[in-house]
Amino acid sequence: RTDIKGPNFSCILYALRVTHRAQVHGESVHFKKEKRRVVVADQYRRPRTNAEALVSASASGQQPSSGPQVPQSRAKKWAEFIRGKHGVEIVSEHDQDNGHIRFPVVPGETRTVVILVQNHGAEAVTLRRCQPHQQSRELSFTDEQGATQGQSLLLHPGDTYPIHVRCLATCNGYFHAMVVFEFTKEPAEPFSIRRYVAAVAESQLAKDLGPSAPFQPSQASLQHPVTVITEDGIPPNSSLKNELEREIPLGTYHYQKSLKDTILLGPNASASSSWAAMRSLLEAPLQAGNYQQKFQLLLHLEEIQMEVDIRRYDMQDVPMVQERALLVLDVPGVAENRPSVLKGDHLFAHLSSERDHSPLVQYKGYVHGVELEKVRLGFSSKLLKKFVNNLRFDVTFTFSRLPVQHRAAALAMQRGLSSLLFPSASCHKSLFTGTFQPRWFDRKLQANEEQCRAVTHIVTGMSRPAPYLIFGPPGTGKTVTLVEAIKQVWTCFKDARILACAPSNSAADLLCQRLIQDIAPRYIYRLIASSRSYQEVPADIRPCCNWDDEQSCYVYLSKEHLGRYRILITTLVTAGRLASANFPPGFFTHVFIDEAGQAVEPESVVAIAGLLTAMDQKTNPNGGQLVLAGDPQQLGPVLRSPLAIEHGLGTSLLERLMLHNPLYKKSSGGYNPQFVTKLLWNYRSHEAILRIPNELFYDSELKACESNELDVRSLYCAWEELPKKGFPIIFHGVCGEDRREAKSPSFFNTAEIEVLVHYLKKLLQSRGKGGCPSVSPKEVGIISPYRKQVEKIRKAITSLDPVLRKLPDISLLKVGSVEEFQGQERRIILISTVRSCSEYFQLAPRVKPSLLFSFQRLNVAITRAKALLIVVGNPAVLSKDPHWQR
Repeated sequence: RTDIKGPNFSCILYALRVTHRAQVHGESVHFKKEKRRVVVADQYRRPRTNAEALVSASASGQQPSSGPQVPQSRAKKWAEFIRGKHGVEIVSEHDQDNGHIRFPVVPGETRTVVILVQNHGAEAVTLRRCQPHQQSRELSFTDEQGATQGQSLLLHPGDTYPIHVRCLATCNGYFHAMVVFEFTKEPAEPFSIRRYVAAVAESQLAKDLGPSAPFQPSQASLQHPVTVITEDGIPPNSSLKNELEREIPLGTYHYQKSLKDTILLGPNASASSSWAAMRSLLEAPLQAGNYQQKFQLLLHLEEIQMEVDIRRYDMQDVPMVQERALLVLDVPGVAENRPSVLKGDHLFAHLSSERDHSPLVQYKGYVHGVELEKVRLGFSSKLLKKFVNNLRFDVTFTFSRLPVQHRAAALAMQRGLSSLLFPSASCHKSLFTGTFQPRWFDRKLQANEEQCRAVTHIVTGMSRPAPYLIFGPPGTGKTVTLVEAIKQVWTCFKDARILACAPSNSAADLLCQRLIQDIAPRYIYRLIASSRSYQEVPADIRPCCNWDDEQSCYVYLSKEHLGRYRILITTLVTAGRLASANFPPGFFTHVFIDEAGQAVEPESVVAIAGLLTAMDQKTNPNGGQLVLAGDPQQLGPVLRSPLAIEHGLGTSLLERLMLHNPLYKKSSGGYNPQFVTKLLWNYRSHEAILRIPNELFYDSELKACESNELDVRSLYCAWEELPKKGFPIIFHGVCGEDRREAKSPSFFNTAEIEVLVHYLKKLLQSRGKGGCPSVSPKEVGIISPYRKQVEKIRKAITSLDPVLRKLPDISLLKVGSVEEFQGQERRIILISTVRSCSEYFQLAPRVKPSLLFSFQRLNVAITRAKALLIVVGNPAVLSKDPHWQR
């Protein structure tokens, strides 16, 4: 030690111990390289009891870890269906593998192909009949002796009998039928052989968009335990200036190894006691007494599944190149968070040539930067000494753990927040002595009774200590109401300190952009995480964010310095930095959370636990107002673990209060305005577009708002492509084909892309003709629930279609998943639903594609459109779901 303030020995020893660099046994210390056994526990593959398998199959629908693979039993069943039997074979010159017969056709032209039934056996067999499983309008089956009409005929040894398949298609698409050939042979049992016959009509565009490589279901790369020695890498310079205190430590909250064993063994007799204990905690109703334990278990289950799912992105035999002291790795998909990689994260790499060594030496590489499809990594000097350009590596990705959420769940009850999280009543105490008579910042609010009521109740604080909820269906101005309430609190209470949060950076940026319209930036501070690229920060909020131009890095100011601002804006997770700083109780008087339905409850609690003191008549009469704005009928948090989803981690704090707390229940007279306001006036969509979601999800209470100026919502009501004038919705039925490629589990459908491109050209080339005003690409959005379809649509528009790719501003046309569109709107929305009636559904009629049949996804997708909605999909598949059916 060279000076008095240097760290003492026990601090250093403690740090070495918790980072697993040293082991302490009594009085001896062992320094070591870390060796660990790596085991993954996939909650989708755990052994199950039969009853449980049925329940969870219907509950979770789809397995995100490897896409909905056809389970082994179904693949075996299909192999049995198509196999030749008793010397009888079915052949065609258009045979593909796996019992498929596939041939191309041209719309409007008849094409006939032949399927041959051959008897190679030593005895005669009778072909009793040959018929499609379901009738198809485009495909018909004929033969000379009437087997397709149910007439039996005898096939002697060596006989070959032709069946003719005729196809006449009127449009592009994928036309298919499962054909069953039924036979008898004395004295054996009757038997059958099946073939899947498909005629495909497609344009050049669809051919260009076809699979780049055959689909290979992903295999979790580490099913067998491996002993690993890790060489640590070099983290990025902590270029950020951190003066913000860390008075409340952030623990590691690692799960016990036994939890993985419990999952791997499942509810087996031998291990059933630990399974039963886990199950009983999961199934117990959430309450103050089990709050921390239940959420920690749910978060650990989520982490264990995230470990499995991140393996989907592992790479083998990939080269890296050296740039100065860093290595650069190409990671396709990283720009779209597949996998999610941020500055400061790490990954592991080992030499491909050493893959089978044990113990395996792996190198930990820290992410110094992410650019488009490249990741820049800092590895140890040992690897750099060995490195030659294009040396090959196997790469394993890791994910960011959730310790800040674990801590929030633990702090919530320690800090006495049960009156906020499990409210039972209000203190009926107003923060105003007289009546609240506001000067509205947004004049339009005055005409909206619900918005005025919500703002008044929030400002007077009449719900405290219970949170106030703004239930904002699509297009009803939920964020507008929240922002107005923040401005009024800021104006009315000179000592109010406000924390405004949202789950995502984009939603937090929007709050900041709206607030600085009326409040000087010197009062507002937008605190941004160091992992975010400064290029992504909107220009108009840069003056009030924590970027330091001189040092080119983010800075974290001390508590004292932050105290000069009256409004702090962060994402929910970044609010954890403020919680660590341990502000004095009552420092923040108000916490506002926008898009609260998109966050898991512990994530919302990050912004409350240690930051907001619950209002209490005696100790804190003027503080403690929590306001949540969101819509539980729109998309909730994205989760991986089926066990965590089944037991409530997917339920946001907003949704839990609305579902289970009597204060927020809807009665015959509607909601109690002291605790919750449901906004009812929709400013966004044409009433025809609003009607179905309104009936299905909002009790038909939403009203389309009248507009005084030119009404954008009626612009396309006279478009010549509309089947019904005045009704700006098109549903275009397409019989396409579900396809996958390479290692991606995501589906795409080229027949639907052809139709989308047709409508897009009509719209963007209209130039005011045919009843369609001129359309700019930035006014159009294309939504699909499947990542791969989004990728293929982008490719079609920006590089393959000769007309579209030349249009100016085509890059402004947004194509994205439903999640990417939540909170956004466009004049025109096109939706591609992708899933079509393939053999996947015929083999498993009860399986529902959960990505497509989630009612929240349907609701978000169709309510983004202001004036025109075009949905492309297969009605036979969509009508299997009650919401789509409606």
